[in-house]
Amino acid sequence: MTWEHHHQAALAHQERGEPLRARPHARLAREHAATAAQAAESALVMAWIAHQVGDHGTAVALIDDARPALSGQLLARADCLHGLALSMMAEHESALTVLARAADRLHDGHWRANALVGIGISAGYLRRSAVAEDAFDRAHDLYLAHGKPERARTCLHNKGFVAAQAGDFSRALRLYDAAAIDETKRPEVLVDRANALLGVGLVNSAGRALARAAVALGANGRGPAFAEATLAHARRALLAGDPDTAAKAAGTAAELFEEQRNPGWSAHAHAVRLRAMGRTSTDVADRCERAGWVAEAAELRLLAGRLDLVEPHRFAAEPGLRALGWLARARAARDPRAAFAACRAGGLGDSRLAAVGVDAAVAGGRPRTIFSWVERSRGVQAPGFREISAALGDRVLLDFFVHKGQMRMVSVSRGRFHSHVVGPADAIVEAAESLRVSSTLDARTGGATASQRAARVLDAMLFAGPVIRDLVVLPSAELSSVPWAALPSLVGRPVSVAPSAAAWLRAELAPERTGPTAWIACPGLTHAAGEVAALRARHGGTLVTGEESTVANVLGAMSGAGLVHIAAHGRHHAAAPRYSTLALADGPLHAYDIERLPEPPRRLVLSSCESGKADLLGLIAVLLGLGVSTVIASTLPVPDDLAVPLMTALHEHLAAGAGPAKALADAQLAHGHLGFACYGKPG
Repeated sequence: MTWEHHHQAALAHQERGEPLRARPHARLAREHAATAAQAAESALVMAWIAHQVGDHGTAVALIDDARPALSGQLLARADCLHGLALSMMAEHESALTVLARAADRLHDGHWRANALVGIGISAGYLRRSAVAEDAFDRAHDLYLAHGKPERARTCLHNKGFVAAQAGDFSRALRLYDAAAIDETKRPEVLVDRANALLGVGLVNSAGRALARAAVALGANGRGPAFAEATLAHARRALLAGDPDTAAKAAGTAAELFEEQRNPGWSAHAHAVRLRAMGRTSTDVADRCERAGWVAEAAELRLLAGRLDLVEPHRFAAEPGLRALGWLARARAARDPRAAFAACRAGGLGDSRLAAVGVDAAVAGGRPRTIFSWVERSRGVQAPGFREISAALGDRVLLDFFVHKGQMRMVSVSRGRFHSHVVGPADAIVEAAESLRVSSTLDARTGGATASQRAARVLDAMLFAGPVIRDLVVLPSAELSSVPWAALPSLVGRPVSVAPSAAAWLRAELAPERTGPTAWIACPGLTHAAGEVAALRARHGGTLVTGEESTVANVLGAMSGAGLVHIAAHGRHHAAAPRYSTLALADGPLHAYDIERLPEPPRRLVLSSCESGKADLLGLIAVLLGLGVSTVIASTLPVPDDLAVPLMTALHEHLAAGAGPAKALADAQLAHGHLGFACYGKPG
């Protein structure tokens, strides 16, 4: 067969994203070349294949070998491939220079678009987001103009990658969705999605994406993407608290990247491995910084105690890197005031910064200061002390948190703040878990003995004496699954639970408003349709059930409602509560979808068998933050047939004028607690 035949076959396979099928044809084309120019052109195709399978060093060597026989547009294409290889080898400044020269000289719009994509990727690693976005937008238009809609979609996807590099993981996920790349053809997009999911804390969702990627990448033999998937798996394990798995996977990823002659990604993998092992390395940190993995370098330097090298990042554009800089400043502080100042400057939302503030506050011993920093550890600014006291009236606020192995509490009563040590956190958490498990089993079997015994144990741990006034409870994460109504001291007593004092106060001070009632039941719950139909017949309002319970219909029913009762399966994400979902007839309703409502519902009742979980507090925080005043939900998985009589009684009390907390307390006194609590405004 001729050079032309093998050359065209190699190009065809390469265009279809089949580098392993293209490789033998490219080799045969080079062997059958009749001229130096043909041999050079075949070497250029082989370089393209080597680049695509991750062998960037070989790609550069082939380009250098071919360059003397190339001219004109083929030489410009060689520059393009050289620049793309440099980008993948993390030599981003050099890549930008070479790719800019190629983009200016290339006449073929498709190849110019390839060069622009490389510019976008390197600019993204160098945190030059505006340059990256412009390059991807120009490449997107060129691909469309040349009839390459799938390539155009990759530009949207790559804009998502740049957003992730800048720490805007939510935008990254939106762009990945908009790009809608077929994961069966391009499974590497699953790796990018997994990394963004890790960025917003959706560790389990990231794991599912990586599992799909591993199967597809293993079958397709996509070397670079498989190595990136292995590294993402290591990061997922590290976030999930499994350092042994993280270290092993990161080590494997480092070996793969080294085989591919990719030092930048290899440095990243080594950094993750070292962090999982609790070790550090100046050399790896330096290599990460040169390759654009600045946050990984900063993490290693924090481990090494080189706070002086991390502090300068406190003015970085990327939020995560900026927080690391302020964390270094806080840890270097010589007194509590300096530590507090650094933690405040670092902003809300970083758990390690907040922990430094809590440490300093507890050491100082002032209850109000402790209260303020515990609030910040929940990602919110503490409200004013006078506002809290005025809103509480005769009630008592109990703010639980764990510090250095001890469950502690700040109580607020009649304008006074007091700090308490409740007891060993491990023992209290074990008792709380025992109550959760026994309550779940009792609900399924119709018993009560086991949960009553567990409730007495936890009650004695949490309350030193009888509870004589109504409570506002701010649970720590460790206590978020407690069914408070089960505790003997609180049986029949109105209790308001909230994820933070700020969330509670916002709900408490929300203006009263009226609106229609909506009763919603989604497919998959045996008794839900009958439950809401009976409630609607008794109390009036809008009924949305079965296949009509679509996202659009449910949002429409919720908008401006005074009361919305929803029976639907739910999935909650503690680390990323905005991504929590309710399963509706046509797909998930995300918590962030409620942001689209011009006026959110005033009261929301979640009665489904799986709407309540131990990580419910994050979702509650989102809902209260969006303007919902009161949420009634369970921290336990409740069989939906048992929820019917309790929900019926609850709505009877609400219709009679009782506040939500009182109505729920009376209903649970008569029908058992089932784990339900009143979150937010109790009245």
